Amino acid sequence: MGHFFGAVFMFILAGIALVGAVFIGLIKVFKSAGKGGETDEEARMIQEIYNSMSRMEERVESLETILLDKEKK
Repeated sequence: MGHFFGAVFMFILAGIALVGAVFIGLIKVFKSAGKGGETDEEARMIQEIYNSMSRMEERVESLETILLDKEKK
């Protein structure tokens, strides 16, 4: 049972880290928007990170469901 909670905790931490990275990236984009530069490239990269994070969140939820179903049996 301890391993189960450890695995779920690690998945949650990974998701939180990705969310934090996206927010930091968004802040940098908004700060650099006034400067010009490579804002389009940065925005594209952040959007890719956000999309990847959304897919990872779905996978984590699926894994949590699988683990909870196995634990119930």
